[in-house]
Amino acid sequence: MEKGESQIGLVSHGVYLPQTFETAEEVAARSGLSLDEVVFELGIEKKCKPSDADQPIPMAVKAALNALERAPEVDPSDIDVVIWTGEEYKDYVAQTASIRIQEELGARNAWAFDLVGQGVTSLFGLRIARDLMIGDPSVRTVLLVGGTRNIDLVDYTNPNTRWMLATSASGGAMILRRPYPRNHLLGIVVIVDYEMADEVYVPGGGTVYPFSLENLGTELMYFQVAHPDRVETYFAEHMAGRFLEVIRKTIENGRVSGQAPDYLALCHLRPRAHAQMLNSLGIHANQSDPLADVGHHGPNDVIISLDRALRRGLIKRGSRVVMAAAGIGFTYAAAALRWGS
Repeated sequence: MEKGESQIGLVSHGVYLPQTFETAEEVAARSGLSLDEVVFELGIEKKCKPSDADQPIPMAVKAALNALERAPEVDPSDIDVVIWTGEEYKDYVAQTASIRIQEELGARNAWAFDLVGQGVTSLFGLRIARDLMIGDPSVRTVLLVGGTRNIDLVDYTNPNTRWMLATSASGGAMILRRPYPRNHLLGIVVIVDYEMADEVYVPGGGTVYPFSLENLGTELMYFQVAHPDRVETYFAEHMAGRFLEVIRKTIENGRVSGQAPDYLALCHLRPRAHAQMLNSLGIHANQSDPLADVGHHGPNDVIISLDRALRRGLIKRGSRVVMAAAGIGFTYAAAALRWGS
């Protein structure tokens, strides 16, 4: 690890969650599943339900303001780069969300751009922010910020996308600075299974199936699985191994002492998969949050999990924290941090 890299720290984070929820009973009624299937198989006790005002960019702005409130040493004018790390599905098509947020916050000295990485975009953001700070001395403070509302793209009645029923809505943000004396970013690893690139996507609204009256309200406007059997086999035989690989490589590359992190900020998984991950890493249940009472928030899962752990006192000075997530594509990413001074 380079000396400059070890000086990059997480100054603060911010989270916004809608104030209303969809219960497991409501998910069961809409999907035609039993309550046991929703709760015990899919890991949904309840999930955030966005209002009409809870659009991706406004939610992201609220999370960014939350992060700035927690970092009195950072003024919006100090931010050098704003990076959108939310979902590709946002308020408007072909909109540069980061610039919209830049104006809302008054980050007048920054430049901005959007990243697309599906469920791992926030971790991509950590990697890009780190590389920018190492490569350009003028970049000292970076805001990673994004909103997710992919809940609109999930057809509750489609059995092939049942594993996406936990999808929810939120805003998330992280502020990084170099040099910074605390919460150092130690390493980031990304793994891609490119042969799964075209297995899960929303057909409608792209150039192949443009927006049209014929497409609106049809299955083309929701997530579809090209080869359901292949995806289920992939989940059963490969996903856990890829998660373990990216987490272990991150621990090794970040030179995190010990075999397992003190806290694992993991994206929402089905309960069986979540338990398998913890058992394989030798992590106790209280060292990771299943997010069963808030749902799946794509790239914001790891930020929400980190926030909840800090609020509960599960992360202390010296704690080794690993954030890990997966995105359709399929991509796996993990980042390691050393908390405190």
